[in-house]
Amino acid sequence: MPGQGWRNIRMGLQLAAALLLPAALRAQALPAALHVDHLTISDGLSHNTVHCLLQDRHGFFWIGTQLGLNKYDGYSFDIIRNAQQSDEPEGLDGQKITALFEDRAGNLWVGTGKSGIHYRAARSDRFVSRRRDPAFSGIGDHEITAFFEDRAGHLWITTIGAGLLRHDPASGNFRHFTSANSGLSSEVVFDVVEDSSGTIWVATAGGGLNVLGSNDRFELSHPMLPNHPNLSGYHKKLRLDGEFLWIGTEGTGLYQMNLRDRSYQHFAPGNGPRSISSHGVRDMFKTSDGKWFIATDGGGLNVYDPASGEVTVHRYEAKRTNGLNSDALFCFWGDRTGNIWIGTFNGGLNIYKPGKVWFERFAPDLAGSETLQNRSILSLLQSRDGSIWVGSDGGGLNRISAETSRFSTPPWRHDPSKPGSLGGNVVKALLEDNRQRLWVGLFGNGLCRLDAERFEQILGPPLSVWSMAARKEGQLWIATMGDGIVVLDPETLARTHHRHDPGKPGSLVDLNVMVVFVDREDRVWAGTMDQGLELWDEQQQAFRHYRHDPGDPQSISSNAIRAIFQDSKGRIWIGTEGGGLNKWTGEGTFERLGKAEGLVANSVMGIAEDQAGMLWVTTFEGISRLDPESGMIRNFDFRTAERANQFNQSAILAASNGKLFFGGTNGLNTLHPGQLSSGEQPARVIFTRFSLFNHPVSAGLLPDGRMILDRPIEEANRIHLRYSDKSFSFSFSAIDFTSPLDHRYACQMVGFDKEWQELAPGQNSVSYTNLDPGSYTFRVRCKDQIASIEVVIDPPFWQTIWFRLLAALLFLGTVSAIFYEMTRRREAAHKRQVLQLQNEKLASEVESKASKLMFSAIQMAHKNEILSDLKQDLLQTSQAADIRALVRKLDAELRNEDHWKEFDIYFNQVDQEFFQSLLHKHPDLTQNDLRMCSLIRINLSTKEIAFLLNISPRAVEQGRYRLKKRLGLDREDDLNKYITGFRPEGLS
Repeated sequence: MPGQGWRNIRMGLQLAAALLLPAALRAQALPAALHVDHLTISDGLSHNTVHCLLQDRHGFFWIGTQLGLNKYDGYSFDIIRNAQQSDEPEGLDGQKITALFEDRAGNLWVGTGKSGIHYRAARSDRFVSRRRDPAFSGIGDHEITAFFEDRAGHLWITTIGAGLLRHDPASGNFRHFTSANSGLSSEVVFDVVEDSSGTIWVATAGGGLNVLGSNDRFELSHPMLPNHPNLSGYHKKLRLDGEFLWIGTEGTGLYQMNLRDRSYQHFAPGNGPRSISSHGVRDMFKTSDGKWFIATDGGGLNVYDPASGEVTVHRYEAKRTNGLNSDALFCFWGDRTGNIWIGTFNGGLNIYKPGKVWFERFAPDLAGSETLQNRSILSLLQSRDGSIWVGSDGGGLNRISAETSRFSTPPWRHDPSKPGSLGGNVVKALLEDNRQRLWVGLFGNGLCRLDAERFEQILGPPLSVWSMAARKEGQLWIATMGDGIVVLDPETLARTHHRHDPGKPGSLVDLNVMVVFVDREDRVWAGTMDQGLELWDEQQQAFRHYRHDPGDPQSISSNAIRAIFQDSKGRIWIGTEGGGLNKWTGEGTFERLGKAEGLVANSVMGIAEDQAGMLWVTTFEGISRLDPESGMIRNFDFRTAERANQFNQSAILAASNGKLFFGGTNGLNTLHPGQLSSGEQPARVIFTRFSLFNHPVSAGLLPDGRMILDRPIEEANRIHLRYSDKSFSFSFSAIDFTSPLDHRYACQMVGFDKEWQELAPGQNSVSYTNLDPGSYTFRVRCKDQIASIEVVIDPPFWQTIWFRLLAALLFLGTVSAIFYEMTRRREAAHKRQVLQLQNEKLASEVESKASKLMFSAIQMAHKNEILSDLKQDLLQTSQAADIRALVRKLDAELRNEDHWKEFDIYFNQVDQEFFQSLLHKHPDLTQNDLRMCSLIRINLSTKEIAFLLNISPRAVEQGRYRLKKRLGLDREDDLNKYITGFRPEGLS
């Protein structure tokens, strides 16, 4: 198995490191606290072992784990699944992701444990396996350890067992370097870099480094030396820093090599001032302030400060919730806002955020507060000796040492068997008088005074003390629940009471008093549970009452008073439950400030002022910092800490060293305001996801063949939807991982939303349903940054222009058809009327012409008859010669065809195209045949035809017989019927 020998060496070196480690740690000073956030499988990460990290050009974080690739936008993880376990063909092969890289063109390269290389092109959402590409086939079954792009644009890929590959993406050319063909010292390769002179350095298993020469062959820069583990190790990591090259090895520690003379300094356990916690160095990272973070496999985090030459070690501590959660650290990445991401073995991601506001928290199960016996903190006080006194809800009284800032002594608790013990365990109020005596107000157990480590019961049960304040002369005013205000002389213990008296308008308005306060003018203010604010009038020996008036915007905003405070400028501030913060403006008028003005919540429980004059306000939903001069508010809502954002009434303290203390239901939180950055990082808003019916949409063609996004949503400028896409949503991020849940977004769908819609803190998505077809612009804003994208929703087919045009044309066509039909019918009716008139006229004309034709025929017959008779008479005369000449003349007259021409003219006018059609159908007809046909057609009898033709009736019958044969009629066919029923062609 490749690298097996070096694994044995690694185990031996780790054993040696384990023997040296205790001595090394004893020599180091106690490290300062390192606050980190965690992202693990409980947050959606696919596996808690992280091998590699990358922030791409858009700001997304890519995390390669033992079980898949994760994409993180500050709010949620997208997991790119194994292609064999996913319905998506563009998934990744294999599970173990070992290397990530984004080249200059924006393409993303992913190296796996045993499944080769995957590639996601810029402007694509899909990963493609390159395992079978000719350039990468030689390394496809080996673990990919790193990618590197040199100045020439070549991509270098290191592998375990397959050597080193150099690939030119532009040309597709590649060179595979192995021990056999290039002199590489080992085919187990972990990292490659190019220094400022263009020299390629390659880290392999074993000793030394490989340097590539001009002839594409390697030489070993630091061969093994006797008795010295010179750069020897298994996993190696290279980092360039100007003229220095840092080499981390898993086996012999860390080296800083001078590239000019190749001299080096060695960091290893027991190595004096350069002692680190482990020989197993997995990665290095240089911070913006010049320090080096060193990740070790088993030795936690080492921080080397070149300015002081000191190394500080940070280790996993079980009782620290915001410390490292693993000592096995694998990799680093520094994001754009200065956070340092740390990939671990079984600890997920640890993120060091220098710009984040870290509230150190004390609770019974956390480091530094082991003696604290109850989480809920009810009261806080700093005594003149600098100690912080902490009253708890059931855990008695605790003290934080001014020297160590830790709970240093066991708590004072009630013990019935011990005289002088604390009168009760629920400590609601604390006060130190002008003689430095501590007064402790108890819930249900009265008032105690601490004197010489013993508690003296001053007021007994069942009195519940809620608040205390001292006047200039030392008089104590004690607010109680159920018994009004007790005024106590601390020396004589004489007391008077202020209670509600219905017959006295100037008496205390309520017996339930939650807070009492004495201002610098020695005026006494009192806040009641739900009956408003009281101010003691010393001259009148009466209380002035200030109550909420719904009709008066200058009245106090709520009658539930929870806090009263005077700032360094003498302004009086009143906190209410439900009405936010009020500033006394004099003469019973107030200026209101609540959630609508930016306060984290309207339930104000406590008020304090830091050394810079900023007001800190605690609520049931977090903390707000208010600048009284500018009105600017910054909120801390503690959403990332479970049940840590509810703070108790009056449990707030600004200590003399500038530190702030906030008591809540989940422990004590502390903060020094000096650690706050002067300004917030500018946010760059991008779209992170577009979902349709709650399913994320990828770029390119979808399974149904359409394209909604032509590129990934973070680069898209247009989304194309159908009318049926009724429900869709956008997700977005400011890509600032310091405190992503603190970002507040506003959204607007221009064309639908009339105004910007403010979203709740931490809400980074918005949905829309049933938008009308049209073109919209969706905008999202965070601070002064705006991202926008066009949304086009196609109308249904019945609302499209072409359909409306077609419908309009169809309508016009229908109207036109109806109009045409109506017109046609009118015209037809008109034509029928005209035709009727014409037919009547034609009938009259036909009848006239037929009469004329008949008259002509009769006339011809009559003429022939006369001529024939005349002929017979002449033949009987005596002078035969003359007569015969006359007869010949008469015969010529009988044979004259002129009268037939006149007949034909009349006939054709009456029966148009009859002859033409008859000849077309029967072309063999003679002129005599046509003449016979015309006489038959006008229904003349045989005798009449014989007279007209000047032949005998028998000759007519013979002619009819011949005509029948020419017409192709059978013997039984009726000639008259055929002739009279014949229709000329073209007529219907």
